[in-house]
Amino acid sequence: MTEHNAFPEGLQRHGANHPATSLILLLALVFAGSILFGMISVFIGLVATGDLSETGALESLLAGNASSSTDFIKIVQAGSSIGMFVLPALLLGIIEKRRYTYLDFSTPASPLLWFMVVAIMFFAAPIFEQAIKLNEKLVLPEALSNLEAWMKTKEAELERLTNLLLSDATYWGLFVNLLVIAVIPAIGEEFLFRGCLQGILVRWLKNPHVAIWLTAFIFSAIHLQFYGFLPRMLLGALFGYLLLWGKSIWLPVLAHFVNNAAATLSAFYLQRQGKSLDEMDFGDQIPPYLYFLSFALTAMLLYQFHKIAATENRRHHGKTLG
Repeated sequence: MTEHNAFPEGLQRHGANHPATSLILLLALVFAGSILFGMISVFIGLVATGDLSETGALESLLAGNASSSTDFIKIVQAGSSIGMFVLPALLLGIIEKRRYTYLDFSTPASPLLWFMVVAIMFFAAPIFEQAIKLNEKLVLPEALSNLEAWMKTKEAELERLTNLLLSDATYWGLFVNLLVIAVIPAIGEEFLFRGCLQGILVRWLKNPHVAIWLTAFIFSAIHLQFYGFLPRMLLGALFGYLLLWGKSIWLPVLAHFVNNAAATLSAFYLQRQGKSLDEMDFGDQIPPYLYFLSFALTAMLLYQFHKIAATENRRHHGKTLG
């Protein structure tokens, strides 16, 4: 008989692997998937672009050479994301399906919860803008000046790459960018981090809140964008609680998609208006009182989300919330 646990990260059965074993297996799948799909996507990118010289496309793009094929990089990024995030999560679910369910696709989510997720992401935007501003003020001690210089260099490289990927102002370019930047990462990263890693840590630590914040920390750190670490960690924690309370993996997937799609659409709009992507920084345009209003409305929506999700889960499954 299957026992429903109190956490949304999965259904645990008798004879489940130790969480450390599951974690090692997940890391092995991530490593193998990233290598295999990285090579496959490079090959597909070379064939699709029809130029074998594109093997140096990534270095050219990071150096700011806009003439390099961004199509090649988008193909590699999409393939790598599938291999590193989507495939390992699905494979772990298949391998351990008799012991633990990480991605319970059968759990329904009320349409009201879907609407509330979109509203939460909209009203929380000023909070994340403030977190970005606070994070950008980070100054390390003099003893760590070399580390800080490396962090700034890495941040600049990734920012140039992101701007180049978003530089296509055509509608086809918008569609591809939404797929590569919003759809695939939202599905893959939520499956892996919230569905699998958070589920493993909940089993191991026996505390869903610690598991959520530790997963959010790892989620932010792995992006290697140090001056966006705080807002990304807060986002990861938000996604974790949406899963904890709402039980459905598709709720954090939707929130992740809304966040990434909003940035992609903003970049598209600015470029269609002939403006620079540097104008995407809306933090200085937000009046101080809106930060308080954003916090109050977001807190109220999260409270209502928790309350409605609890009612829905009791009605459908008899589950309790953490």
